[in-house]
Amino acid sequence: MPTLLSRLTRSPSRVFVLILIVLVIFQLFSIRSHPAANLGTAAYRPCVGLEGLDDVFVTLRTGTTEAPKKLPAHYTTTLRCVPHYELFSDFEEDIGGKRVYDVLDEVNPDIIANHPDFAYYNKLRGKGRDAFTAEEIAQWSAAKNTNGGRDSPGWRLDKWKFLPLADKALRMRPQAKWFVFIESDTYVLWPSLLAWLDHFDASKPWYLGQQMQIGDVIFAYGGAGFVISQPALKKVVEHRNANLKFYDDFTAGHWAGDCVLGKALADVGVPLQWAFPTLSSEEPADTDFESGFGGPERHPWCYYAASYHHLPPSEYPGFYSFEQKWYQTNDTLLRHKDVFYNYVLPRLGTERDDWDNHSDKEESTATSFKACQTACESDPACRKASAAQQVKSGWMVNRIDAFIERMESTCKDRDWVLPATEQL
Repeated sequence: MPTLLSRLTRSPSRVFVLILIVLVIFQLFSIRSHPAANLGTAAYRPCVGLEGLDDVFVTLRTGTTEAPKKLPAHYTTTLRCVPHYELFSDFEEDIGGKRVYDVLDEVNPDIIANHPDFAYYNKLRGKGRDAFTAEEIAQWSAAKNTNGGRDSPGWRLDKWKFLPLADKALRMRPQAKWFVFIESDTYVLWPSLLAWLDHFDASKPWYLGQQMQIGDVIFAYGGAGFVISQPALKKVVEHRNANLKFYDDFTAGHWAGDCVLGKALADVGVPLQWAFPTLSSEEPADTDFESGFGGPERHPWCYYAASYHHLPPSEYPGFYSFEQKWYQTNDTLLRHKDVFYNYVLPRLGTERDDWDNHSDKEESTATSFKACQTACESDPACRKASAAQQVKSGWMVNRIDAFIERMESTCKDRDWVLPATEQL
């Protein structure tokens, strides 16, 4: 009985067809295996070869006080290549020609009318930003994740956004395989994120993020970005809609919306898959590259980087430019160590004014920066120092090479954070 191969090779035209089929199969395999297939070539283009991005729906969550300053930086960087995304806040408006949706407009009207967390929201709906002074807006937009900062109006309102956002995301793009949730100061490295997701079966319930814990709830930290597969999102949305009062009451008594969402996912049997250091809650310059937060052998240094947090808007263009130049000249994805060596290190100097390098909080009796620097030099383990009040920072640049050499010895071919059965 003639085989397909023998039939196709009986004539030149059929030989051509066979060659064409082989080339198409090879191309499809190459794209699947390498989400950014044109890495390391002069022909590299930012939005070409990001296989799987069409299966992703991105939601960016922000707040009214920070949105005008932070959102525009994303349009030409993290969201530039994303075909399916929406912006959500506590106030509906247009910013830079993009629609920003009110994520809270379907919360129980009784809660909106009577819960003290929504007093700020009701003023916004009545008069917009004109309801507040410029000083109030500036103060609230600068609020940090501290007890005092979390008591600001925007922080109190933010915890209510997560479960409604999950519901809206599923309705807006029900065919998406992956739902990526980020904040206005989250930076996503898409080639890395897509390559990482390629290791997971999107038809199964997945909840992926940097691990955090409050009480007995382990959840994904919102600032690092987190990912939920379609089956998992369907489960949690259906469960929450069937138990609205329970989750409204739980949210009212909590302070962290990402924890509220993590609790709801745990309730439907979708535990968090720990993702640090693939997803990171720090910006590049503040990253502890030898952190053992994810486990004694999961130092960020060795792993591919898929996200960072706390990037100021002014840094987005520069980091994006660095990222694109890397892909033009290297045929590999960016690891955290590549970011340190090629982005952070060139910006280090022995001294820098008005800059906090987040040195470890080991205090010295030194009364000046020079004295503090001398104290650092006397400690072989010290690589950086900072002195208040107007912060002045410095690095022991001559010790960086030794640090790099030591960190390289710890890697042992570590690439991604994956389930134990699939660890690479």
